[in-house]
Amino acid sequence: MINANLHAILYRFKKIRRFFHLMEKYTCAVCGHVYDPARGEPIQNISPGKEFCDLPDDWQCPICGASRKNFIKE
Repeated sequence: MINANLHAILYRFKKIRRFFHLMEKYTCAVCGHVYDPARGEPIQNISPGKEFCDLPDDWQCPICGASRKNFIKE
């Protein structure tokens, strides 16, 4: 029961962050490409609203191919 309530609270928080565009942008330290969750990544068919932390571990920069480790939070 507690897990279900916690899940519901976190889900609502995520929706609120999206509504107010509070999602954080990340910049590639190699080429300067900016991942903006509000925009998504059209080149890689990643829909708007997907936060950086929700990207797959093997995701790479669509411009230079750098790994997620090379991205810095703005």
